[in-house]
Amino acid sequence: MSSSSGGRSTATAGKMNPALWQTTGLVRQSIVDLYRARRLLVQAALPPDADTAAPEATPAVAPASSGQPVAATASAPAQTAPVGATRSLSRPAAPPAPAAASTFDPGKTIDTNLEMRVAIARNAATLEVATSADGYLMDLDGQNYCNLPAQSSVMLRPQGAGMAAGSCTLTNTVWLEPGEGGYVYVGGRWYKGRVLLLGSGSGLMAVNFVLMHDYLSSVVGSEMYVSWPMEALKAQAVAARSYALVHHVRHARRAYDLDNTQRYQAYLGIGKETNTTQAAVAATTGEFISYNGGIVESLYAASDAIVQAAHGGNGMSQTGAMQMASKGYNYTQILANYYPGTSLSRLVVE
Repeated sequence: MSSSSGGRSTATAGKMNPALWQTTGLVRQSIVDLYRARRLLVQAALPPDADTAAPEATPAVAPASSGQPVAATASAPAQTAPVGATRSLSRPAAPPAPAAASTFDPGKTIDTNLEMRVAIARNAATLEVATSADGYLMDLDGQNYCNLPAQSSVMLRPQGAGMAAGSCTLTNTVWLEPGEGGYVYVGGRWYKGRVLLLGSGSGLMAVNFVLMHDYLSSVVGSEMYVSWPMEALKAQAVAARSYALVHHVRHARRAYDLDNTQRYQAYLGIGKETNTTQAAVAATTGEFISYNGGIVESLYAASDAIVQAAHGGNGMSQTGAMQMASKGYNYTQILANYYPGTSLSRLVVE
């Protein structure tokens, strides 16, 4: 983030120059090679689950190193037996169908092409896991270790150098994959995407691999009241996307980009997706906050006071964004107020 960026109360909103906002709010198209932002997950290269001190916030972040996405297609099964003792779960309520972007094809942006890696459990002694449609646990080579009947959870636990789920013995790194159109269940919540399960001497980790669009649709509902004005929700979607992209690049050599707590961004699964969060993400598809051609680490907090205390005044007040939206300001004006000197860019896929 630029050192000139600062949290600003809505008291300054009346002094805004509309012409300035029109300029800083323009969206520039940036064609990128998607695979430069993806990483090959190699089991032997995974570092320990330890947070290193975050570097000082910077106005721009360089692109990630090249890599290919991990293959997730199972080949000939190695084990096909059910996992054994299970607990029946209620079928999750399906989130609303993805909203269509009104001005840009979401299929051409990173939102529907880039997977975020979100740690949804860390250092857990055990984890209850399930899939809403018939699913399976499989290793990194795509071998089917064991089947998971729909909506029947099993308790995952460390065992020796690997893990065990019911009567199924596993290696220390496996995928939890739902059947077509299904969701994954970990630690009491349902999520979209798939989950990488990692076992070590310190416990279990679960990393949700989820498309940016689905991730943000939950983050917006987890971070803001969905009844707030749409322009505030759009500002939240763009700020959350920028923040996520910075950490996607920054932690390329770690097993996850960020976790699901407010230490990074709250992410509480499909239970926080609504029509309004879907619409806010779709309306801003692929947009992020840019400074000097880089991505801004768009810090934010609930109020101006917290922004000042936690981030030295640098970042967006969520309450302030709501108040500005209630007065008729649009999301580009809100973002320009809290991140002065920046502009909006959009990452699209060739």
